[in-house]
Parts: sequence; structure tokens; C-alpha cells
Amino acid sequence: MVRALAWLALAPLVVGCGGRTPAAQPPPSSPASEAPAHAPSRGLRIAVVDLARASRVHPRWPEVIALDRQISELEARIAIASSPAARIDLPKIDLTPEMKAAMERMRPEFEREADAVKAAARQDLAAYVAQLRADQEKQLAARRAEVEAELAKAIREKQQALDADTQQFQQKTMVEYRLPVLNLKLKIEDVQQSSKGDADRLTQELEKLVRERDQKIAAREKANQQALQDFQKERIDASNAELQAYQAQLAKEGQLLVNTRAATLTEQVRAMLTAKQAEFNQRLRGQEQAIVDAARETQGREAEARLRTQMEAETTRLRTLQAELRSVQLERARLFAVILADLRVETAALAQEKGWDAVLTQAVASPGTVDATDELIARIRR
Repeated sequence: MVRALAWLALAPLVVGCGGRTPAAQPPPSSPASEAPAHAPSRGLRIAVVDLARASRVHPRWPEVIALDRQISELEARIAIASSPAARIDLPKIDLTPEMKAAMERMRPEFEREADAVKAAARQDLAAYVAQLRADQEKQLAARRAEVEAELAKAIREKQQALDADTQQFQQKTMVEYRLPVLNLKLKIEDVQQSSKGDADRLTQELEKLVRERDQKIAAREKANQQALQDFQKERIDASNAELQAYQAQLAKEGQLLVNTRAATLTEQVRAMLTAKQAEFNQRLRGQEQAIVDAARETQGREAEARLRTQMEAETTRLRTLQAELRSVQLERARLFAVILADLRVETAALAQEKGWDAVLTQAVASPGTVDATDELIARIRR
């Protein structure tokens, strides 16, 4: 639709251009425009008609929609036909038996190289594990010697302390019983000549006292010996537990080192195999390219002729589609012009019937204008 709007005083109809058709000529002036100059003046009556909305209810508008759909389909087909991919149809070239034979000859060499790389990695890992095990055995032996030395020193110190305690207890006990024993011995000497019964009784008391003293000393010595044995067992168990924990720690650390070394070797092997595979593929591609070049050279003329024929056929098809598109576009423009002509005729008749001085084909914000689109639509549908 034409965007610009104009006011025409004392004109029964003003219609703008619309769609894809040129503007229609306005109908002849109505009698109202030829009124004598001495007619009494009155206010200007103006109506507005939306031709775009009115055209969509015209009985022939479905034909416009069908033509628009046909235009879209033709434009899509032209776009596909115009793309480079639609015009390229090169002959395919397959690998020849000679190329397959060359690949089979080259593959054993590649497999031997890959096996050699893997074997070298396995040997490297085995040597690393053996060296790591030897180092850990040395560390464990050194730690065992340290623990045994610490154990022997602790037991020796404990034994010395217990021996000192036993000797101190013995001296203390001997001092404690020295006077009672000496007293009984003196009494025995005094009564030995006078009364044999008293001497025997005192002798028994002396023996009992000496036995009690010796038993205390023996009990203390036995207790210290048992304490030494318990201490030895406790320290030996602790030393064994410490060595076992240290051995487990070495094993864990060694496993981590082995895993790390194995992962590194795996990455190295993967990188080397990838490089060898790339080299192998490159050699294959070189032979393949040589065979393809030879095949293309022998098939060049045939492929060129086929491509030229195909492009000529697609060019003819594209021109046919473009001609069909122009025809449909012209048909659409003609039909839309017919619809606009009908709308202008009906609008002119409606303006005469309503006594409007002017009719605009686009709504404007102005006081006194009347929207006559619905009345025009109702008139078309009759």
C-alpha cells in the first residue's frame, strides 16, 4: 500500500495504490464535485478505507494466496537449482585392487613396528619395577636394622633398670632383716649350752626369718624378670607392627610409582603409535592419490563432457523455472489489480451512497473521519 496520504477537497473518491499493481485511475468526478459555486457551504465529509484488510475478504483472495504459495515454491526450487552443489556431479573413483594389495603389503611392517614399541615399553616397565623393588628392599632392611637396634637398646636399658631395682631391693631387704637375724643368732649362741629345746626353737625362728627374707628377694627378682619379659614382648610386637606398617607404606608408594610409570609409558606408546599410524596413513594416501590422479586423467574427457551436459541441463531447467516464476508473478499482479479495481468501484459507489466528499485509502488520526472499511467489506460480501 502507498504510505503517503493526501487530502482532496470536494472530491468524492481518493484511492491509493496497493499490492504489486500500479495505481488505478480514479473514477469520474461525482455530481457533488460539480455543484454550483453558489451552493450553501457545509462541513467536509471524509471516510477512510483500509484496502489491505478489505482485499483479504474479496471472493478472489484465495486465488492470490494460491499464487503466493506457488511463487514461494518456485523461488525455493530456483534457490536449490542455483546452488553450486546442485550443479556439481563428479564421477566417483574407488580404490583399485592394486591399492588394496599395496595396503596389505604395508600393514605387516606397521604391525611389527607397533609390536616393537609395545615390547620396549614392557621391558622398560619391568626394569623399573625390579629397580624399585630392590630399592625398597634396601630401605626395608635399613629400617629393620634401625628398629632392631632400638629394640635391643630399649631391652638392655630396661634389663639394667630392673637389675638395679632387684639389687637395690635385695640390699634394702638384707638391711631390714640383718638385725633380727643377728639377734636370733646371738640368742642361739647364748642358750645353745644351757637348753637344747630353746636352741632348736630359736633356730627354727631364724630359719623362718631367713626364708621369709629370701622369699621376698626371690619374689621381687621374679616380678622383675616377668616385667622384663612383658616389656620385651610389647616392644617386639610394636617393632614388628612398625616394620609391617613401613613395609605396607613402601608397597603403597611403590604401587603408585609403578602406576605413574605405567601411565607415562602408555601415553608415550600411544603417541608413538599415533605417529606411526599417521605416517602409515600418509603413505597410503600418497599411493591412493597417485591412483586417483591416474584414473582421473584417463576419465577426464568423459567426466568433463558429462559435467558440461549436466550444467547445460540444469541451466535450461533454471531458466524454465525463472520464466514460470515471472508468469505466476504477472498473473498475481493482474489478479490483485482486478481485486483493487473491484474495491475502488465499490468504494466509489459507497461514497456516492453515503454522500462523502472524499475517501482515503489509509487511516489517519484526524477529527471528523469515518472508518468505512467494515461497510466496504459488507458490501463486497453481498
